[in-house]
Amino acid sequence: MTETKENIMGTLPIGKLLMKMSVPVILSMLVSTLYGVIDSIFVSRLGDNALTAMSLATPISSLIACITVGFSVGMNAELSKKLGEGDPDAANKAAGNGILVNWIVAGVFLIFGLFFVPVFYRLQTENTAIQQIGTDYTSIICIFSFGVANQVMFERMLVATGRSLGSMFSLLTGTIVNLILDPILIFGYFGAPELGMKGAAIATVIAQFSAAAVAFGFNLKVHKEIHFHLGMLIPKADTMKQIWNVGFPAAIQQSISPTMIFGMNQILLGFTEAAPAVYVIYVRLQSIVLIPIWGLKNTVVSIISYNYGAGKRERILKTIRICIIAAAAITLFGLLIFQLIPDTLLALFNAQDEVLEIGRVALRIVSFVFPFSGLTLILGAFFQALGNSRKTLLTSVVQLAVMLTSAIILSRVGTVNTVWFAFVITEVLVAALAILLMKLVYSRTICNIPQGRSENSATVLAASK
Repeated sequence: MTETKENIMGTLPIGKLLMKMSVPVILSMLVSTLYGVIDSIFVSRLGDNALTAMSLATPISSLIACITVGFSVGMNAELSKKLGEGDPDAANKAAGNGILVNWIVAGVFLIFGLFFVPVFYRLQTENTAIQQIGTDYTSIICIFSFGVANQVMFERMLVATGRSLGSMFSLLTGTIVNLILDPILIFGYFGAPELGMKGAAIATVIAQFSAAAVAFGFNLKVHKEIHFHLGMLIPKADTMKQIWNVGFPAAIQQSISPTMIFGMNQILLGFTEAAPAVYVIYVRLQSIVLIPIWGLKNTVVSIISYNYGAGKRERILKTIRICIIAAAAITLFGLLIFQLIPDTLLALFNAQDEVLEIGRVALRIVSFVFPFSGLTLILGAFFQALGNSRKTLLTSVVQLAVMLTSAIILSRVGTVNTVWFAFVITEVLVAALAILLMKLVYSRTICNIPQGRSENSATVLAASK
C-alpha cells in the first residue's frame, strides 16, 4: 500500500494526476493571494498615502515569500527525486535541511526588520507620512517572517508527495484568519484598538503562523515518507548542496519580481505618487490571473522530478504539452477580462481621480503580457525540475534588465502611460528566450531519457546530465 502511494506521480495518467495535484494547489495559492488583495482593499480605505506605502513595501514582503518559496522548490525537487529513486532516508534528510535553510532566511529578515526598514523608506520618498506608515507595516512583516517561512516549507512538503489538499487547508486557514482580523485591527472594531497599517501587518503575520501550524499538523498526520525529529535538521553537505543548486537559482529567479517592483516604483514616482498606487493594484490583480499558472508550475516540478528520477520520458513530454495548452487558455481569458472591465477591477481598490485615470490605461496595456508570462512560467518549471535552474535564472535576469532599461527609456520620451509598454516589450522577448532554451533542454536532457522505466534510475540521471 505504501509503495502505491509513493508512486502516484509515476503511475497515474498525466491528465488526472495534474488535476488531482494542481487543483488543490491552485485553490491554495488563490486563497493565499487573497492575503495581499484583502490587505490592499482595506488599506485603500486609509487613503492614497497608505496604498502608496503598501506599494513601496511590496518588494520586501514579496522578497520574503519569494526566497522561501525558492528554497522550498529546491527541497521539493530533491525530496521528490529521492522518493522516485526509492531512497526514503535521503528524502527525509532533504525535508529537514529544507526547513533549516528557510529558518536561516527568516533570521536575515528579522535583522532587517529590526534595524534597516526606516532607511529603506527614506531612500524611496521624502513624504514623511508614507515613510512612517510604511515602516510600521514592513517592520512587523520582517520581524515575524518565521511564520511565512514555516508555512511555505510545510506546504511544499505536502505538495512534493501529492498531498496538495493539506496545503489548501493550510492556506485557507491563513486567509480566513487574515480576512477576519484585517478590519478589526485596521479600523478598531469590537473594542480593538485602531492600528491602521500596523493592524494590517499584525493580521497578516498571525494568519501566516496559523497557516504554518495547520500545514505542520497535516504533515504529522498524513506523511509516511517524512518522520519529523531534531536529527533531520542536522546539515548534510550533499543534501544542502542539492537544495542550494536548485533552490538558490529559484530564489534569485523568484526575487526578480520584487526587485523589478522596487525599480518600477522609483521610475513611477518620478511622475506622480499616484502611479505606484496603480502599480500595486495591477500587481494584486495580475497575481490572481497567474495563480493557476503558478499552481501548475509548483505541481509539475514534483511530477517532472519524480518521473525524471524514474526515467519516464513520455510522462515528462505529455506533462509539458498539457501545461502549455492550459496556460494559454487561462491567460487569454485573463487578458479578455482586463480589456473589458478595467473600471470594475479598479473600483475594488477604491480608485478615484488620478489613480482611476492612470489605472484604466495601465490595466489595458499591461494585460497583453499574460500569455507570454504564462508560457515563461511553465517552461521555467521544467528547467528547474530537470536540473537546469540556471536557465530559469537567466530568463529572469534578462527580464529584469530589459524591463528597467525599457521603462527608463520610455519614461524619458513619453508620459506615465508610455511606461506601461515596457511590460509588453519585456515579456515578449523573455518568452522567446525561454522557447530557445527549452529546445536546448529537450535535445540535451529529455531526448537522452530512455523510453520506459529504467532499471537503474541513477544510471538514467547520470546519462541525462
